[in-house]
Amino acid sequence: MIVLTSRRLIALSVLALTTMTAVTACSSVTKDAVRFNDESLSNSEFDDLLVGYATAVPEAFLTSGNLDIAAAQAIVQNWISTQAIVAALKNAGVEITDEDRSVALEALQAEPGFTDAPQVVQDFYVFAGAAQGVANREFVMSADDLESLYNENGARSGAVCLRAILVETKDEIDTVSVRLGAGEDFAAIAQEVSLDSSAANGGALQDQTTGSGCLEQAAFENQVTPEFLTALANAAVGEVTAAFEIATVGWVVILVRPFDEVAGDVAGLIASNGAVEAGRAVLREAKVWVSPEYGRWDASILGLVPVS
Repeated sequence: MIVLTSRRLIALSVLALTTMTAVTACSSVTKDAVRFNDESLSNSEFDDLLVGYATAVPEAFLTSGNLDIAAAQAIVQNWISTQAIVAALKNAGVEITDEDRSVALEALQAEPGFTDAPQVVQDFYVFAGAAQGVANREFVMSADDLESLYNENGARSGAVCLRAILVETKDEIDTVSVRLGAGEDFAAIAQEVSLDSSAANGGALQDQTTGSGCLEQAAFENQVTPEFLTALANAAVGEVTAAFEIATVGWVVILVRPFDEVAGDVAGLIASNGAVEAGRAVLREAKVWVSPEYGRWDASILGLVPVS
């Protein structure tokens, strides 16, 4: 099997605009835990959120009885992400309404642990969820934007939409490459010779959970071999990659499917990426400071890094 079933984790969290990195705690005498432009979250406010969160999510405690630094980092990150989204909405002249908060509250009430959390924690996540929901609605990418993003970035667009042919030997893959070079249909050859379970679908790799013809990029990259990712690194849409070998599996060629074949599936995966990009655009220009207890904000990667 070339690709495993896509995984999806549901957690009490909001839009992840950056990647969190583990940090080592150290002392701080500042009054704020984090600042975003003119907004700040004080240490006392942060402590209320952290203690309240840990009350509702016992997994936030380590076996030693101390709070896991990852829980603190997640709250810092959620606060920064929310400030960025709120700023993006403000720039677009969009307000978060009471109805938006009600929708977010209803969705969060179904999440394990939410109703057990103190009111201050519930309010924090309701506002964050409402901001994300409004941004997802307001910053949806148009069909033309999606096509442009997909054609420019292919498997790096956020949606991985592929056909693949897997055979056992190099001689077999060489024959496949010759046939493809002569203009034979990729899907027809895959149905004829591929050893992968996707052969029945013309080599099209699918999300086994949703049936989508595209896979979420992050999940896909966590499930395939380095050889597969290397082959895709510079793969252009509609073009066949050079043949490559995966040890103990076989020889493979890949085709990044044309947009018109997968437009609906691409939209289902990345249409809301406009919200992510809007938030990241704000973050690139923002002045962000984080208490060294939780790390250091690195503007070059828009994320936290350990304090050296």
